[in-house]
Amino acid sequence: MAKPKLSVILPNYGVPADRFSTYGSDTKDIFGMIDICGKQGVAKGVELLMGDAPVCINKNNMKDVKAALKKYGISPIAVLPITWGQDFIKGSLGNADPKKRRKAIDLVKSAMDLAAEIGSPYVGQWPGQDGWDYYFEVDYQKLYDWWVAGLQELADYNPKIKLGVEPKPFEPRSFSFIDTPIKTLMLIRDVNRKNVGLTLDIGHSLFGHENLGSVVALAQKENKLFHLHMNDNYGEMDWDMPFGSVHFLGTIEFIYWLVRTKYDGWHSVDIFPYRTDPAETVLESLKWMQAMYDLVEKIGMNKLDALIEKSDGVTMMRFFRELLLEK
Repeated sequence: MAKPKLSVILPNYGVPADRFSTYGSDTKDIFGMIDICGKQGVAKGVELLMGDAPVCINKNNMKDVKAALKKYGISPIAVLPITWGQDFIKGSLGNADPKKRRKAIDLVKSAMDLAAEIGSPYVGQWPGQDGWDYYFEVDYQKLYDWWVAGLQELADYNPKIKLGVEPKPFEPRSFSFIDTPIKTLMLIRDVNRKNVGLTLDIGHSLFGHENLGSVVALAQKENKLFHLHMNDNYGEMDWDMPFGSVHFLGTIEFIYWLVRTKYDGWHSVDIFPYRTDPAETVLESLKWMQAMYDLVEKIGMNKLDALIEKSDGVTMMRFFRELLLEK
């Protein structure tokens, strides 16, 4: 049985909120969430949000957090600095204000230091506020150059820590600067550092109307797929629904390409369970991930290779109908 490396962004175990409501009254802190994850026993890694909130890791609690994770045999796989918060509402590494750019770089360096201290190999960056809302608002060339220079400085600060860049088509900005995996791979190539790669949030690609398998195939040509965030949506916005709740055949092909290209990174649940129990929703997402890998293994890579070789949509439909819907 294939054993993908399953993980979760730890605050997913908490109560989410949007601009309309907070969906519950739970007050779990980071240690309560670690307990839930550990008792479920499925995710073997967690991503930790860095900050001062009770659900975050910081310099003051990091030793206790590390001990709590060790108790359950959970690895701290990533540290996430909040580069989309109040200080960076007009961008982080791409902010037109050089003082803000410096503050963002220093924040990511702090996350890298924290990651090194707790034994995490990876720091993720979601540039949610780097973009624009209006025409004639930003200098696109300077924005690109600032990001290249910023990532180079960060990569050189500690080459042992991997840095992942996570694209998204839009939201909260009307246009995200780093909006597609292909643009991100172009940026990564210009940064030209071994420890800088792509974090693929599959929900972002889905509402960007991208094919997940093709993204994996291209990113893996240069071994630049560093990390995965796993969720689902209906292709219109970032609903962050449980993995496997909407798409099926496309997800099977996505898993096939992960296996074919020998992806060995983590698969992190990244969801907002607004109206379902957070812990149960995370657990179901984790189980769907494993089940999808099991299905691809059961079918067999040789059969799926042959299906691609035939290059015929009707043959593909017949294959999966007979496999899944007929005895």
